[in-house]
Amino acid sequence: VVSGSAQGATATPPSWEDLAQSLDDLTSEEETPEPLVTLYRDTNGWCPFCERVWLILRAKGIPYDEQLISLQNKPEWYKALVPTTLVPAILIKNDSESNERHIVWESTDIMNALEEEFPDTPRMVHDTPEFDAAVQMMEELQMAGVQHVYGGRNATLTDEEKSERKASFLSELDRLDASLQKHGGPFRMGNEFSGVDALLVPTLERWRYQLPLAEDPVDIVAGRPGLVRWFEAMDAYLPYNGRVRGDEYSWTATNSMFLRYFGGDETKPEVAAAIQRADDAAERLVASFVERAVEDEDGKYAKEAATKLIANHEAVVLDCTRSDPQSQQHIGRATNNDTADAMLRHVVSVLLSAALTNENAVLRAGDLRLHHVESGSKKDAALAARTVASRLCAPRDMSAPAASILRAVLASVAIRLER
Repeated sequence: VVSGSAQGATATPPSWEDLAQSLDDLTSEEETPEPLVTLYRDTNGWCPFCERVWLILRAKGIPYDEQLISLQNKPEWYKALVPTTLVPAILIKNDSESNERHIVWESTDIMNALEEEFPDTPRMVHDTPEFDAAVQMMEELQMAGVQHVYGGRNATLTDEEKSERKASFLSELDRLDASLQKHGGPFRMGNEFSGVDALLVPTLERWRYQLPLAEDPVDIVAGRPGLVRWFEAMDAYLPYNGRVRGDEYSWTATNSMFLRYFGGDETKPEVAAAIQRADDAAERLVASFVERAVEDEDGKYAKEAATKLIANHEAVVLDCTRSDPQSQQHIGRATNNDTADAMLRHVVSVLLSAALTNENAVLRAGDLRLHHVESGSKKDAALAARTVASRLCAPRDMSAPAASILRAVLASVAIRLER
């Protein structure tokens, strides 16, 4: 069925029903373990406390499922379930026969509870002076970073006070780098990933991509070989890279969005300049989607991207053709729902074919002709493809590797249509 779907991409793309059946055929022999934990986290994947717990669950190999909670419109059942009403929280199923469950909230408490409930999994939290000292250093770094980042927006601070905050932040980064080198790395406590890495990465990954775009830019890895090596190890660590990691494009594009929402009056020159820097950086990354696509030797991430599109295709079509977008209004939208739908079905057929045959999805997308798109609609279909690619956010929508492949396929399809 997948093979036929791929061939059909040069004529009329398969229906969503046929694509779903092709996906079922690909995944029919995969076994999914019974979840032992339900993770309640934010819908966008931006909550750093949620990211800590999410990563720990994956690092420990605990089967889990998810319930996404809108921070702007929390459901009443969640407010009743979690006394603080905050995320993250987890529901632990203790005994499959008795069906006993209990809820835990606050990220630190959750990390400790997971150690107690699942003692046979790799230990992430250690009761040692070295671990406690590393956690303390992490907290001091994050405090210095927050004071520097938000101090730049505080009109009541003098230039001297802002400089002092920046110097303190840089000093804490140097202290972390020295400690990473002292312990031999690549992770915070040495050769093995630990809970300190899970505590560090949500903030550091944001700073890594967003602080170079600030009015007073900071490159947190420049001149810090220990931190460079730590990021290399984290980016290669499958529990993180395979689902939890936010990528450079996502943090760059959301930086622009955050500035529009929370940066203050866009008519202020400094705010407008910050937004323009972020938009320009995002556009440079958009232009490199094809060449920056990650390798996908076994088709795993092509299949993940196809799975997400099949499950959410109606919402994706509506989003890329909205005449009144609620966010990222500066990104253009297409106008024809049917053309956008056909383009997405073509993309999914390419992804599924690549997942089945271990072909390069990006190369295949660039080679296939799209005869099913009428000549007068090709420009609109190309715009829809580029809009979906630009709107993709990792880890909100899918893993960073899957997003990389999908963006590249969409960009290749757009280039083909524009020819």
